[in-house]
Amino acid sequence: MSTMARQHKLNLGQRLALLAALVFALLPLLWLLSTSFKPLLEFFLLPIQWLPVWPTLENYRNVFYPYIDPEGFPKSSSWRAILTSGVIATSATCLSVSVGLMAAFSISRHRVGGQRSLMFILSFRAAPPMVIAIPIAAVITNLGVNDPYSGLILVYAAYTAPIATLMLKSFIDQVPVELEEAAMIDGMSRWQSHLFVTTPLIRSGLAATFLFVFILCWGEGALALALSSGRWVTIPVQLVNKVYSPHVQSALAVLALPPLVILGFFLQPHLSRGFTFGAIKN
Repeated sequence: MSTMARQHKLNLGQRLALLAALVFALLPLLWLLSTSFKPLLEFFLLPIQWLPVWPTLENYRNVFYPYIDPEGFPKSSSWRAILTSGVIATSATCLSVSVGLMAAFSISRHRVGGQRSLMFILSFRAAPPMVIAIPIAAVITNLGVNDPYSGLILVYAAYTAPIATLMLKSFIDQVPVELEEAAMIDGMSRWQSHLFVTTPLIRSGLAATFLFVFILCWGEGALALALSSGRWVTIPVQLVNKVYSPHVQSALAVLALPPLVILGFFLQPHLSRGFTFGAIKN
């Protein structure tokens, strides 16, 4: 036992490297949190202040209520952007993971599309979002889908489904097919064996995939800019709209973090296994 403890003890260089990695990862978040409490005038102080001189909660109030900027122009609140992002990201993630799960079973268990099927699916992700945003907007308009909620949900789901398929396929590949064959001998259909035998065994992979896809949908802004036509604004779009109000922009960016942290907290029991298994492991 003592030998194993000595083997896992970090030396000075490893500790310094770990400290540097923590500083690199946490410093931008701490800086964002600090600036969210600064009044607008402190954004222009030189030298730059690491901590607010006159901390205020007014920035967070301006996220939820309309306000007047220093130039005298009325500015809208941002609570609708938070609600819109939550509805769209959650709906798109559920749809993307559901479609990805079905596609992953088809490829992994039924060899649909042959060996190059994943390459064709992932080729959709090769293009930058803005390259496909305008054509997708034209297609959605021609289909008569005028509701920006439905349009963004469908587009986000389509854009993230290849990633969900790739991740879930690798998790399914780790489950022995003999378990499903035994279930079919006991009377289950093929798809029942997929859903009631294999799916519970890859719940850690489902959790990891759900969180990963949710992060992609939550932070996507280019497609929303092109497809919402200003009718519905997500958090990334609202952050762009608040470029001339950096104090409110910082507060809104801070408020965009808790949903990801809360979701990660509830999924944490599965994430440690999910992120070291399947696609990441391979």
